[in-house]
Formats: sequence, C-alpha cells, structure tokens
Amino acid sequence: MPRLYPFKALRPDKKYVEKVSAKSTDFPLKDDLVREIQNNPHTFHHVTKSHLRYSGSYQSPEKFLPFASNYIKSMKNAGVLINESEDSFYLYEQVFKNGNSIKGIIGLYAVEDYRNNTIKKHEEIRPNRLQYLVELFKTARVLGEPTLLAFKGGISLDKYSKESIFSFESPDGKKHHVSKISSIDDINKLSKEFEQIDSFYIADGHHRSASAEKFNHSSSKFQNDKTMCFVLAEDQLEIKPFHRLIKPVLSINKDVLITKLSNNFKVFRSYESLYDVKEQGSFGLYIDNEWYHLSYKNKNSDLLDVEIIEDYIVKNVFGILDSRTDSQIAFHPYTNGEKEMCDLVNKGIYRIALTNKPCDFSDVRQISDSNKTLPPKSTYIEPKLRSGMIIQEF
Repeated sequence: MPRLYPFKALRPDKKYVEKVSAKSTDFPLKDDLVREIQNNPHTFHHVTKSHLRYSGSYQSPEKFLPFASNYIKSMKNAGVLINESEDSFYLYEQVFKNGNSIKGIIGLYAVEDYRNNTIKKHEEIRPNRLQYLVELFKTARVLGEPTLLAFKGGISLDKYSKESIFSFESPDGKKHHVSKISSIDDINKLSKEFEQIDSFYIADGHHRSASAEKFNHSSSKFQNDKTMCFVLAEDQLEIKPFHRLIKPVLSINKDVLITKLSNNFKVFRSYESLYDVKEQGSFGLYIDNEWYHLSYKNKNSDLLDVEIIEDYIVKNVFGILDSRTDSQIAFHPYTNGEKEMCDLVNKGIYRIALTNKPCDFSDVRQISDSNKTLPPKSTYIEPKLRSGMIIQEF
C-alpha cells in the first residue's frame, strides 16, 4: 500500500499568491501568455512557460530553462516565495463558481510506490513532454503542480487541526483555500488513515509522475525519491472528454470518409450538435460545417469509447498509429468549448473533429488494475490546480 509524506513546501507569501499562481491547463492564446509574462514578474508561468522568453527553438530547452531557475532564485531572494519551516500536510479546498467544492491533501508519495504500481496509471504519455519535464526538474529543481491522485472511499479531513496559509480567488471565479496540518500527532494519524488505502490512482498528471520517476532514476544526487501529489476521494472528481482534431496528411473527402467509417459504424446526418455525447458507443463527427452521428455496430464489445475511437477511427481510417507522437492529431479539452473546436475545423486548421462520451472513473480503475493503458488524453478530469500555489523543491 502507498504512503503519504509531509514536507516543507516552498510557497508564495499570501501577499503575492494571486500574482504567482498560474493557470496550468487550457491556456489562452500564446500572445496573452507572452503579455502576462512581460507584465507580471511574479507569475509561475516564468517556470512552466519559460520558452516564451526565448526567441530560439522550443527544441533547445537548455537555452530557455535557465530562465525558470533564475525566476525561482529571484522570487526567493525577494521574499515572494517563502519556505515552510516544518514538515506539514497541506489541506487544499477549491470552491467552484456554482458553490460546489472539493477538498483533499497535498503531500508527497514515494517514487518507489509508482514503480511498484501501488500508484496506478491508466494513460499513455508523450515522450517529448516527459523529457522536457525531466530537464525542467534538473534545471529549476522544483515541481509546481502536484499529480492528482484519487482513491475509493473517504477520509474525514475536518477533524484535524489546521492553520490557514492563504485564500484567494482566481480570474476564472474559483476560490482557493490552503491550510497546513503540522502537529506531529495529526500528521501521524492522517498518515495512518492513508495507509489503510490499497492503491492510489493517477487521475491527472501522468507526465509529471512519469517524469519524476525518470528524474529520480537518472539524477540520484538530488533529494528526489518522493514527489508531490494532491490526494482526494474519487467521488469528488468530475470527468469530461478530450475531443480529437485530425488533419490527415492526404486529403480525404467527406463521402469517402463516411464510406470507410461505415465498415464499423452506422453513420447518419445529425441536425443537432454532438459536442456533448450522452450515449456509450456513440460518437460525433464534425466535418464541412455538418455533424454526423456515429453508432458503433458491435454492441457486445468490451472496449471503452476512447479505445473504439482510437482503434477503429484514428488508426484504422486515418493510419495514425501513435497518437502520442503523430502531428496529424490534436486534443481539444471539453472546457474550451464547442465554438473553438468547430472554428478550428471551419477555418481549415483541422479537417475533422471527433467527439465522445467521457469515461467513468470506475473504467479508469478497471484499466489501471488490469495493468493496461488508455490512449493519450482519454480523460479530462477536474479539479485542476493552479501552478505555483504549493511547490516542492528538489
């Protein structure tokens, strides 16, 4: 069974937390990010998006990652980032605009537990992203966003003594509250509660966890045998889909595409949007300003929808054998909205969009327990934490 460990976090002083914490996913336009980096010397995007300060190639991380390292040093020297003096667990609560909230614990897990598969994964990763994060860890020596781990069951967190560190509201209207649990008795009790859990499941952060393992394997001179995580009960998760955007190397007209798809799907025109797919085994195809409904013919299949779309459309129809590395395919987070996705197709940036119903977390557990993996970007899971709120130093 995995263990959870307290640690001395590096974090923003409460006067600066709103300026330091940065959106970690679903980024705005590149120009907006560049503008933020130019106008906000405190934003943690100076670490996560340091390539935007460099005029050369993104393929040369050794040239721009020193910007990330210098940011950490300068923010510590200025008192913007401060070190906690005692080992603590960090209680994090996120309150959404609709009033719903989630609550969990930020701590460390042992890389060895990841290797032993008591920290269970379900999704394939992109090699270039993995290597980039390893180089970031080596250079900046920080991890600014925890891996999101979920478990089946529940733990009462309100019974522990805690000290508020900061509270703030981010531009997206979410409220963030962080407190620390630092008494030795409470740390021991909370640790023992987590020790009763058989497995943690990676809900979000497959690249961060894999990179931390590779970083530990390749750079043993650092104190990097543990890595930061945010742990919460799985019933607090909200799972949404990533939709697929495809621009094939060879152009394909709509009628030919529909004929090919008809081998495995019933295809018919839809006069309603299929951005939100509600039924299992059903998919949306957006092409030439029109929606088509795809219904998988094999009703006895054990495959999940993300596996069907990968095997019978992405690979079989378009010949994209590795979604992790092929430039013909991109992934559209559900929260970015239908208009953005359709505009990318209407403007010819991509030829088609494919939509599907999201997995349930029980599906994720089943895949993980079977030591299988899903295609990349199979799940878009809330909550998303902002980068730079709680930071682990290596």
